[in-house]
Amino acid sequence: MIVNGIAYVAEDAEFFADGSVCDATLLRDAVIQGLPCTGGRSVAFYDEGALRLARRSREADVGRIACAPGIVYLHPNGNLLNGCLATRCQFGAIEVDHGERVTLDETGRLLEYSRRLERTETIGGLRCSSRYRVWLYANGRPSVVVLTASSTIGKRPYPRGTELLLGPRGGVLEHYLRDLDSGQEYPERVCGVHEVPWA
Repeated sequence: MIVNGIAYVAEDAEFFADGSVCDATLLRDAVIQGLPCTGGRSVAFYDEGALRLARRSREADVGRIACAPGIVYLHPNGNLLNGCLATRCQFGAIEVDHGERVTLDETGRLLEYSRRLERTETIGGLRCSSRYRVWLYANGRPSVVVLTASSTIGKRPYPRGTELLLGPRGGVLEHYLRDLDSGQEYPERVCGVHEVPWA
């Protein structure tokens, strides 16, 4: 199936009411709205036609941000919503290392960023496992951590291995239990608390 010169897999394509592509798998690598997208992977669009989600086939800039290959989410204005940095970037006073993911607002302001820990570390009073990236708000408070020691928040105890999704003031929004001892691998989060479509 060819739409606007781009080849998609017809069987799984979803369309908006006007017939434009909503979500579909690329038949082969393609450049869509200036971004190199990986064939065999889904791309999604906003209803007005702007690219919403894609897997990048190679490093390329999204606006002023150099993004590594992999999944990216975009705002309707084309600016980066969430992606993995190809180079170290400065966001105001915060420097985020290459290979980490960021979530930005429509103007490019940093909302959250991930950070790989080299060892167990205490962040915001919580002992955080180095097996998983932590997510931090722009103010440095944790937004997502996996506990390596039990902790009490708001009079409620959370055991070792709990993944906590935290609000900007430290309150628990959601929690999940991860088995840190079995060796079971859990997928890395591509976003923190600021959810993005199809995250």
